Amino acid sequence: MATVGCMRVPEFSDEQIAADLAAAAAELGEPLTAAAYDGWQRQRLAASPALLIRRFGSWNAACAQAGVATNKTRSTSRRWSDDDVVAIVARYLAEPGSTGSFADYAAWAKGHDGVPSGATLRQRFAWADVKKRASGGR
Repeated sequence: MATVGCMRVPEFSDEQIAADLAAAAAELGEPLTAAAYDGWQRQRLAASPALLIRRFGSWNAACAQAGVATNKTRSTSRRWSDDDVVAIVARYLAEPGSTGSFADYAAWAKGHDGVPSGATLRQRFAWADVKKRASGGR
């Protein structure tokens, strides 16, 4: 385990990640979505979808490494242009009660059709960067 500040952070080998993805797919079925895996991994000591995306470059690449099928018929990452995503985050930030946190955005997105989920947004932008752009660079 690595130590970050005073927190101990588990380290995951590529082999462990592949085994965990395969186990999740066996339990949850294929194609395996990042959202389904996220719920599964929260009940175990397994790498988060965000870590998998950072390590392998994308959810699909992580699953391909593990031999797990993903849904390739629908691309959510390019459904919205970068300008669309910035405008959607600006709309969220303007909402009464918006806290401006990523967790609050993710909860807000679940209740709004036609907006990217928190996971989809995170694949495209760092939260601080998109929030800054949506606030006019302030």
